[in-house]
Amino acid sequence: MPCLADLSQELVLQIVHFLMESDESYEWNSCDPSGEAQAITSLSRTSTYFYKLLSPFLFRHIVLHNTQKSGNSVQYLAESSQRTSVKTLYFKGVATESEDQDNDDINSHFPSSVETVMSNLALFPNLETLTLHFDLEKVQEGYFLLFLEDQEEETEQQTREAEAKQAWRSLQKQTFEAITSMNSNKCRELIVKIWPLKSTSVFGSKQMKQLESFSFEIYARDEGAGWRTNTLFCFSHYVENLDHYFLDALTNVTRLTISGHEDGPVGLRETYEALVPLKPEHVPKLRELEMRWYFIQETFVDFLKAHSATLERLTLSKCFCIDQSRFTGIANDWKTCPEDVPSWYRFFHTYAASKPSALRHVTLVRETVALELDGEMVRLQKYWEDQGKGRGAFPYAAVDHQFGMLIQNGERKPWALQKERDMEGWEELMAVVRANKEKLAGQV
Repeated sequence: MPCLADLSQELVLQIVHFLMESDESYEWNSCDPSGEAQAITSLSRTSTYFYKLLSPFLFRHIVLHNTQKSGNSVQYLAESSQRTSVKTLYFKGVATESEDQDNDDINSHFPSSVETVMSNLALFPNLETLTLHFDLEKVQEGYFLLFLEDQEEETEQQTREAEAKQAWRSLQKQTFEAITSMNSNKCRELIVKIWPLKSTSVFGSKQMKQLESFSFEIYARDEGAGWRTNTLFCFSHYVENLDHYFLDALTNVTRLTISGHEDGPVGLRETYEALVPLKPEHVPKLRELEMRWYFIQETFVDFLKAHSATLERLTLSKCFCIDQSRFTGIANDWKTCPEDVPSWYRFFHTYAASKPSALRHVTLVRETVALELDGEMVRLQKYWEDQGKGRGAFPYAAVDHQFGMLIQNGERKPWALQKERDMEGWEELMAVVRANKEKLAGQV
């Protein structure tokens, strides 16, 4: 009787690809990468033939937890023939804090098997992407108050002392020490997902010079009584030192992503400042840039202008200009706003005027929020569809002075949507993009 194994490898692989597309458990979720591809996993267990055939799919993405058991498992994989299948390694470091921890408890969060793997990523010759996800998952009740009490900048000595006493800070230090000593690793992409935002004494800047892609993502949260992460001193201090921690070393990166969070947007210069220190000299080979949960500032335009000859794709996801009326009570009239207040028009107009010669793609991803238009509640996405190109619908927002919550203009009558001049600036930038595309097409 004919069976699946009688088919050619080409047909079997087509079936496998179909199974992966239809099997939701196979989808690689960077926030929760623990899902297993159930269909192809089950198929691989039916015979040696299917195990060998499907191994490149089964071991393409692997997850390493900071436990001895997980480290041993990944070490075993690194010593097997399947090590060549690994393309992505997701390290999830979780630390549990308590007041009575001793040094042994602290060091147990980075066991020897995990250190061996992280220090020798060359064991996976085809590894492309390394993700470091730090999360203080099991927080002791009231632990958030520790950060509220720490409202001053740490000295290097204080940082080292904290790393010797606090498990989660020790974990971050040991992880960065390990990747700094990486043995001939050819990893081209590094993704850092981090919470809490506290400085460490070690960063892997030496090894970061080989990267082609870098992503920094903040994990923020509400502590339970309304206070957001961005109200903490350590939040703004960490963000404003990203150049020292990472950006200064990205000399060969062509793709850069910097992501704030809904409970911790970055780029503000007024309330709870968290300016991203993107300087014109940073990332000289940049071709693709994505900013998320970011407030547009004049310095950002300077950074873009410095990369006019290389930057091809710009994505602004859930980004805002400052709703100045939230701070000063300025009337909802464009003409009354001071000239130094960032606006979408000024951003688009100034950037377009610099004639970015390489720019061919600009994408704005907006948050779907409820808006009150003519007394009728609609969805922003629907408004954009109905209005065609979303004329004037460029988001403005502010941050609450006390709790740090993000306040979008969609929570009241959206005066920002009525500013036709924002759309004029957008059209200016789009004219530059279209001209660049036409010029490129003529060269082909």
